[in-house]
Parts: sequence; structure tokens; C-alpha cells
Amino acid sequence: MKKALALALTAAMGVTALCACAKTEETAAPETAAAETTTAKESAETQAPETEATAAETEAPETEATAAETTAAVFDPTVTPDLQNLFDTGVQGLMGVNYEAVLYMGVPAEDPLGNTFLCIASAVTPDAQPYWVLVTMEDVGSEVNITEIKTIDYAASSTAATAVFADDNGGAAFGAFEPVTDIIVPDEVQNVDGHVFNEVLATQVVAGMNYSCLCRENDLWEIVTVFVNTDGVASVLNIATLNI
Repeated sequence: MKKALALALTAAMGVTALCACAKTEETAAPETAAAETTTAKESAETQAPETEATAAETEAPETEATAAETTAAVFDPTVTPDLQNLFDTGVQGLMGVNYEAVLYMGVPAEDPLGNTFLCIASAVTPDAQPYWVLVTMEDVGSEVNITEIKTIDYAASSTAATAVFADDNGGAAFGAFEPVTDIIVPDEVQNVDGHVFNEVLATQVVAGMNYSCLCRENDLWEIVTVFVNTDGVASVLNIATLNI
């Protein structure tokens, strides 16, 4: 009788223990899942802003820098309608010489109100030979005034580090260089040593031909003297910076 009672009590205690374990597992599992869900949510919330911030920090500066570099690198020497109107106003009333604007050279470093043009000048006389000049004029709002007209000395510029200007504006030939205003840059001259030329300004007959060429590189205008031998092989003789 006592033995049977003891077995019954033991069985009852086992059932109670099993129920307690089951209840513990049921309560523990949701808490663990909730904790895992909370951790994942916090991780997503902390990672997403960092990703967006990182993308903004890496993309925006690169885009702005690229745009700035592109803007700085672009210079268009085209004489636009507005620039043409400015030029026509400036030369209006000049007597004795006609001026034709071919390229816009930019704003002189020492004259923030000025605009410089590469022009073909022709004296108003029969059989006058055209020649190149740089014309600078200031737009002060109410009127346009010519401040300077100068001609490049091609021979002196063929050996100097900086382009040399002639003492007067009337001569068409300097040191046997003859200005040429109506020729296309020859194929054998173009792209020699990587230079891309806007115009051939003058030529000199030697044992072959020297060309005085105008180009813009690294935000600077340059007079490049190119020699082409009798076999048609071109080489650069000199580069002179053209300070407008």
C-alpha cells in the first residue's frame, strides 16, 4: 500500500515537472524571437542611414568636381552674335583700316573689362595685303572703346619664350614671315607633337617652310613655329606664350 502510494506521488511529480518545462519553453521562445527581431530592426535602422550617407558623401563631391573640371577646361573661341555686336560697336567709325573678327581670345589678365579678338586687318587702299592683329576693346556699358591694337612679330616669336609684338601695326611682313589669312592648316602641320592649331598666321620660305601657328593649350594661347622639310616631315621649332 505504501509502495503504491509512493509510486503514485512520483508519477505526479514527473507530470508536474514536464508541464513546468513545457511552459518555460513556450515563454522563452517568444522572448528570444522578439529579441532577435528587435536586434535585426536596430541593425537595419543603423545600417541604412550609414549607407545613404556614404553614397551621398562619395557621389556628390565627385559629381561636383567633375563638373567644375569640365567647365574650367572648356573655352570656346567662337565669335558669338553677342560678341560680334560688341566688336562691331567698337570698330564703328574707324577710318583707313577694316577689321574682321575671326576668333575670340578672351579677357586680358590686366584688363577685366576688356575683350580681345584675333582679327584680319586690311588697309582701305587698292591691293592692300591683309594681316593679323589683336584688337582689345572695353565694354563699359554705355559705350565700347578700343584700348589696344597690336601685331605679332612672327620672326621674333619663332625663337622667344613669349610672343613678341611689332613696334607698329602697319607692316605686313616681319623677318621674311608673310601673314597668310586664307589658308587651312595643312595636314602635315596639324597635330604635330599633339598640337591642334586654330589658324596659320604666317609662313616663311626656307629649305622647306616655316609656319607660325596659333593654338590654345592648358588655358593659354601660344604661337607655335613649325618647320616642314622638303620631304613633308613636320617638327616644332619653338613655342611662344601669347599674352593677350
